[in-house]
Amino acid sequence: MINNQVPYLEVQTKNKVGRAFLSQANVPVTIYLNNDSDAESLMGKVVTNEKGIASLGLPATLAARWKEKSNPTFFAHTDSSANFNAAHEELSMNKSRLELDTANEDGTRIVKARLFKYEKDLRVPIAGVDVRLAVKRLGGYLKIGEEESYTTDSTGTAQGEFNRADLPGDALGNLEVAALVDDHDEVGTLETRMEVPWGVPPKVANNFQERSLYATGNKAPIWLMVMAYGCIAGVWMVIIYLIAKIVQMKRVARNIS
Repeated sequence: MINNQVPYLEVQTKNKVGRAFLSQANVPVTIYLNNDSDAESLMGKVVTNEKGIASLGLPATLAARWKEKSNPTFFAHTDSSANFNAAHEELSMNKSRLELDTANEDGTRIVKARLFKYEKDLRVPIAGVDVRLAVKRLGGYLKIGEEESYTTDSTGTAQGEFNRADLPGDALGNLEVAALVDDHDEVGTLETRMEVPWGVPPKVANNFQERSLYATGNKAPIWLMVMAYGCIAGVWMVIIYLIAKIVQMKRVARNIS
C-alpha cells in the first residue's frame, strides 16, 4: 500500500530448475479475496510479465468485503499449462497504516514514522518493525542518516535524524521523504511519502551566449573552429595542388608532341 490508499497485491511465479528457482513468464493467475471459490470474491485475473511478476489492485466492487475483516486473506490459483503446473497459494495479512511526520527539535530535523494495525475499529501500534526512513531520488531511495532502518517502539514510532545537508530539491527546494516497510510478515509492504522544504533549489546557469560544444555555430570553441577550418583549408590546398599538377602535365605533354 502506498500513501495509505488503495492496496494492491503482487504475484510472482517461479519454476524450480535444478536447485534454483527461476522466474516463469506468461502464467495466468486468478486471485480471490477471503473466499477462494466464490465468484463474488474474485479480485481479477492477471498474467505474469517477462520477470514472472504481476500486480493487481483491489477493485471498488470488493470494498465491502475488504472492510469485513481486519485480517483479510488472499487466494491465488493457476491452472496447469505447458510451462507451469497447477498451483495454489494463500496469504493473510493485517490491515495497517503507516503515518509520516517531521519535527524540529532544537534545530535538529527529525523524521518520524508511526505504524498501526487495525483490530476491528481500533488502531493498535506495532512494535519491533524495521522502518526505512529515506529521501526519494530519481534512482531510488537515499537514507536520511547513517542507519539503514529504525525499529518501532511500543507506541509504533520510529524516528531518525535527517542529516543530509545541501541535498538538491525541486524548483522550490522541496524534498520527498518516505517511510518504508519492506515485505513484513504481518503487514506486507507499506510506503508513505511527504514533501518537506529541506532541500536546496537547483541553480541553473544560463551559458547560452558562451562558447561551448553544444552552442550554435558562431559560438563554437575557438580551437574547434581552427581545427575544422584548418582541415577544410588543407583539403582544398591538396585539391588545388593536384589540379595544378594535372595542368602542368598537360602542358609538358603538348610541348613534347
